[in-house]
Amino acid sequence: MKKFYSLLIVLFMLITLSGCATVRTYDDLLADYQVHLEENKEVYQSYIDYFNYISTETIQSVVLVKKTITGSTGSTTGSGVIFMEDEFYYYALTNNHVVYYAGSSSVTYTVSDYFGNDYSATKVVSSSDYDLAVVRFRKSTEVLDVIEFATENAPIDSKLAVLGYPSFQINAITLGVVRDYAAIVIESSDSEVINVSFNVLVSDAPVKSGSSGSVVINEHYQLAGIVYAGNFSNSSDTSQFSFAIPLEKVLEFLEAVGINVGGEEA
Repeated sequence: MKKFYSLLIVLFMLITLSGCATVRTYDDLLADYQVHLEENKEVYQSYIDYFNYISTETIQSVVLVKKTITGSTGSTTGSGVIFMEDEFYYYALTNNHVVYYAGSSSVTYTVSDYFGNDYSATKVVSSSDYDLAVVRFRKSTEVLDVIEFATENAPIDSKLAVLGYPSFQINAITLGVVRDYAAIVIESSDSEVINVSFNVLVSDAPVKSGSSGSVVINEHYQLAGIVYAGNFSNSSDTSQFSFAIPLEKVLEFLEAVGINVGGEEA
């Protein structure tokens, strides 16, 4: 009998509690949302300001790099970023594998700027050990922006953005954070094209296929890296993570090939 009474008491309590459960209305959810926005308004505003600046200002230093082989029916493309200028030329960083060609036919390079103008370009230097290259193109009447270099590698967990022209898409921007600096392996890569053996910047900013050469921007709108790979799976054309040559290795490459940042070629 005691067990029976105990069971009745438990059932009564459950029924009573379930009857007291509050049904949340739309107004309740809206109020919670407004409180959340108020408590996090500085964080959201910082991202809004960040995106607005890179989408209107920083993007003007990003270019499309196109390679055309004589006799071929099409072209291959990548991205680049203007990092230096002199009296006559702008200089853009991109990947070695974007401009690489070892065939017997002639090859031409074209750079397209933020405004849609096309320029004949020349490969200046390249290296498979960094998967980086520099192309230059002659100045015209259009004044283009030159990106500023960061002073150190972007810290882990700091926010960043990737800006580029994947597969002719104009002004593509993705946001994320620095997740790690680690060594990665690119399957079936030719060492004459990509021979990167150092730790690279790993971010959760997704990129589309064709994003090679896209610039990584830190939270201060400075160059923090150059994208050279992403992890694409299940035939997806969008990666889960992007991998970039980090700032310190970009600077190391430029020094090795005799280019003084902020000046002219040595």
